Amino acid sequence: MDRREGDRIERRREVDFLLGAMRESLTAGGEYLAHRRFPTGPICHVRNVSYMHKAVWGMYAGGVDHDILAEVLDWVGREALQPNGDFFFPEEEPQYRVDQRVYRPLTFLKVAVWINHPLAGDQKVVNRIHQYQHRSGGAFNYVGEDPLQVQPRPTLGTLNSSFFGHLMLGLGDRERALAVGDFLRRFVELNREHMRAGFFYSNVTPEGSLLTEARPGERYTSLVDARLPKQEFWQTGTTMAYLAVLYEAVREQWGGEEEALPYLEAALELLPFDACQTLEGYLWPSKCKVGWGAGELLRVLVKFGLGTEEQIEDAYQVARKVGVHTFMGNQLPDGGWSAMHYPVSELDPEYNLSYVPVRGRVNVPQQAVPGYSKLYLPPEELTGEFLGELEAVYRGLVAYREWLS
Repeated sequence: MDRREGDRIERRREVDFLLGAMRESLTAGGEYLAHRRFPTGPICHVRNVSYMHKAVWGMYAGGVDHDILAEVLDWVGREALQPNGDFFFPEEEPQYRVDQRVYRPLTFLKVAVWINHPLAGDQKVVNRIHQYQHRSGGAFNYVGEDPLQVQPRPTLGTLNSSFFGHLMLGLGDRERALAVGDFLRRFVELNREHMRAGFFYSNVTPEGSLLTEARPGERYTSLVDARLPKQEFWQTGTTMAYLAVLYEAVREQWGGEEEALPYLEAALELLPFDACQTLEGYLWPSKCKVGWGAGELLRVLVKFGLGTEEQIEDAYQVARKVGVHTFMGNQLPDGGWSAMHYPVSELDPEYNLSYVPVRGRVNVPQQAVPGYSKLYLPPEELTGEFLGELEAVYRGLVAYREWLS
């Protein structure tokens, strides 16, 4: 046996070990979320959509019975659907009710599509969702309260745009899904030179200008600095994930390889930026979507026999490190993950928190703290998202295991 074949055998053993651990992690997390439904938890009880919007995604990834997912979706449709087609509770604070207005339904409506729940076919809901997409292809987070008078926001970003795209893929809306892909391709192009210097800027104007100035206190939500361990790493991850699955959809359903290729090329441009970052950054919860992106990219590259060995290795290493450190390394004994006190500035005290468990516990408040928590993400939300993205890492590693064989 030569050295190269021996290395592949050892790598297959490593991947088999990781896949087994991930299956256990997914199952434990799904059970945790199922148990967090009322009366043993806040899901389907607390009047804040944040407790359920990612929980249904995580329960789906964790193999929870679809009847339970339907129960949660029934609840949000019954309790939180407003006359204008949006989902929220009037008593929610603005950082949830306004700032995350479309983000939350984009998450749970894609699950509604997957399990054929009636919410996915509610035309009032779908028509309202459509209003969040700008003619550039990107999606706003909020457009006012009146469907007859849309109020655009001053900037667009990757988060709402990519999640909008995933829902459009689920609904089979080719035109809108491609428009998102073209928007994100341009986003990557605008950042190309900046990424070489270690930066990825987070906001563009509706006219397509990248905003590259950030005053102290604004850097956290304005750019990703690849040198630092606590950043909005998800900016590139969510972009990569969508571009990879869009390539797959276009190639298989809506055109062909030539039409699809620009989306994959844009996803691959993000890979070196993610692959060169410090290991310490994988301990920060906001690395989560980087695993999603790397997992989807790895799966798609293997599926279609694309990518260089270096690109496949980079995608594997990024997906592995997110899976091991961001997800499984930070999972708590009950199967869930800690709440997060999300900083909205690098000057916020929340920026100093650590989410790495010590003896099964984290030194993090598990409830919102008045006067401290700017944006509280409950454990049900973090657990739901991490499971959804861990499942993408898992599928990427399954494909990689086949590639090694």
